[in-house]
Amino acid sequence: MAHARHGTRRPLSRATLGIAVAALTLGVAWASAGRVTSAGGAGMDPERVRRELRTHTLRTVDGRSLALGSLKGEVVVVNFWASWCAPCRKELPRLDALHASIANDGGRVVAVSIDREARNARRFAKTHRLALPIYHDGPDGLARKLDLPHVPFTIVLDRDGSVALATGGADHKTLEAIAATTRRLLAGSPAGAQTIAVEAP
Repeated sequence: MAHARHGTRRPLSRATLGIAVAALTLGVAWASAGRVTSAGGAGMDPERVRRELRTHTLRTVDGRSLALGSLKGEVVVVNFWASWCAPCRKELPRLDALHASIANDGGRVVAVSIDREARNARRFAKTHRLALPIYHDGPDGLARKLDLPHVPFTIVLDRDGSVALATGGADHKTLEAIAATTRRLLAGSPAGAQTIAVEAP
């Protein structure tokens, strides 16, 4: 992870760190061939992502649990972040606003912290007055299972739980793509296979 504090153990593997470095330069894309592809060459099979998300249970920073598979029928934005990640700090208020705007239309944003300590995520949410649901999954949870190249990383799921968009970064173009995809799915448009290149953090 490029934004870890000095002296903080990096949560993902060295191989994944190499992918992250490449992604910093070249970005992340949703390939029209039907795979989520990072610039580092590692592919994420959408069906595998769907399976891992459907079977994984998250816990809020207050200790309540959520089975992601129970959200079928909703459009779900799953955002992976960490309190030490500068782009995440920039992105989360925008995602908080997106959550508020879609909550009554069958959509939600699920913010998944990979912080080692839940209290860091809790403190961050309180400091920034975030209203969206904050979950703590740690560095060895879902992010490791999916071998994510970096944080922030966002996956948008349609009402059937299929991956409609997977993207990294926190720049304006990326956030607009996340919001546009989410609203299109809420309006009932089919997800389809997208090709979208975005700048990684």
